Amino acid sequence: MGTGTIATSVAAVVVLIATVNYILGPTYDPKEPPVIHQRIPFLGHIIGLLQYGLRYFELLSTKHPLPAFTLQTLGTKTYVVNSPDLIQAVQKNAKTLTFHPFVSFMSPRIFGCDEKASAIISDNIDGERGNWGLLPDVTRDMHNALVPGESLDWMTRKMLTKLMEYLDALAVNENGTEICLYKWTRTAFTVSSTEAAYGPKNPFNHQPELEATFWDFESDVTMLLLGIAPSITARKGYQARIRFAKALDKYFEEGGPETGSELIKARWEGHCKYGAAEYSGVFELGNLVGLLVNATPTFFWMLVHIYSRPDVLSELRTEISGVTEEATESTPTGFRLTRSVDVSKLKEHCPLLHSTYQETLRLQTHNSSSRWVSKDTVIADQYLLKAGNIVQMPGYPVHTMPSIYGADADTFKANRFIKLATKEKSKQHPVSFRSFGGGATLCPGRHFATAELCAATAMFVMQFEMEPVKGPWKIPDWEHGKIISAIPPPAKDIKVRVSKRQATEEVAWKFEFEGNVSRFEMWSG
Repeated sequence: MGTGTIATSVAAVVVLIATVNYILGPTYDPKEPPVIHQRIPFLGHIIGLLQYGLRYFELLSTKHPLPAFTLQTLGTKTYVVNSPDLIQAVQKNAKTLTFHPFVSFMSPRIFGCDEKASAIISDNIDGERGNWGLLPDVTRDMHNALVPGESLDWMTRKMLTKLMEYLDALAVNENGTEICLYKWTRTAFTVSSTEAAYGPKNPFNHQPELEATFWDFESDVTMLLLGIAPSITARKGYQARIRFAKALDKYFEEGGPETGSELIKARWEGHCKYGAAEYSGVFELGNLVGLLVNATPTFFWMLVHIYSRPDVLSELRTEISGVTEEATESTPTGFRLTRSVDVSKLKEHCPLLHSTYQETLRLQTHNSSSRWVSKDTVIADQYLLKAGNIVQMPGYPVHTMPSIYGADADTFKANRFIKLATKEKSKQHPVSFRSFGGGATLCPGRHFATAELCAATAMFVMQFEMEPVKGPWKIPDWEHGKIISAIPPPAKDIKVRVSKRQATEEVAWKFEFEGNVSRFEMWSG
């Protein structure tokens, strides 16, 4: 899930910052979407956004099921767009409804870019002076590096090979291992995913403390974005940002990209081309946000949804066994039985696994795609969006529309996307799946995320039994107030006992990589 992640998640704080520069309420044109009034004039919506984060848009959309509506604050407006047809119209007006101003606004606040770095990022950011610029070039090259093919296959193999070290460690104790599921997932995915990006010189592998450093930064992003004395109000994140940039600077100075992925090589070459090599460590924070903050909780949610439903778990094991091969290999003390999951066959032969993945994303997505109105724009010949205001397109209201996903749209149904796949393509609304954003900010890392998560889940369910240490399975609430995550983490971790399945106690497991391993079909907006 990639570089568009931050852009889809900054609504609450962006509105707050924009309004402090004004003291009078904005005028309203009846051609604009209808106004949702607030109990406290000018401040009510700001308080709601700070209290509930992105969930505020979901709460208002549930209470006021309108295609679009307007939130008025002190001197600016936020247009909340819920209708898939209107979302599509917003995305088609990419020249006047743009994401770029948010990048210029956020970079110095979140990542600590100084004036020079910010100027390099902002220079021709919208491409109006030609097909050049740091952000346009790096974004294009990242998309090229992350499309299904040899480069992405390399990353997927690296990630899953490293992940097996963590899975093997769970299998050591014959009586099972107790872990805090999200904490374990965070460590395993942080190191394995960064190994796939940065290669043998991965700083997270050589400096284990960087894992905590990154998540300290992530936890303080809201306060960093506010920009009010961040060295005090966001001390942990502020210090973590400095430590992390130094570690990544060292990686680049010592030639790390030479043995890294094509993704990192492309980013490094872009930085050098535009005179920004000295800021590569700072800029990499943005890359890591896309690499880690959504895939990590998604793996947690997938496992919880699967293991809390024995029928789904059983069906998945039956399905995945069809792409599992058994063999005998020699060891220093004799022979052992091995079983391998062929990652290249998951796409074609495991529709329930892929459907479960998409259903997890559908219900756990709490993002909002952001746009800035640079010029008065009429969308779908229906609503006027006035210049100088913000557009928000929350994903969850779309994901729970009965007209798209059926009468049971608010419940988890593992095979939902198998049934939806039987529909004619023309009947599937093109913006009905919002987990990866859409339009100009469609996540470039969606293919990598899909391959790593489906493969990791397949291996886990085939190898392990898992149950809560105390009581039955309960789906935890998600952590509200996160603005940087499209898929928020759980509000509370679950302590579980993981043990090898009885039928696999004496078996050594591994991934098999034959053919293309990163090409998965998926819905996206």
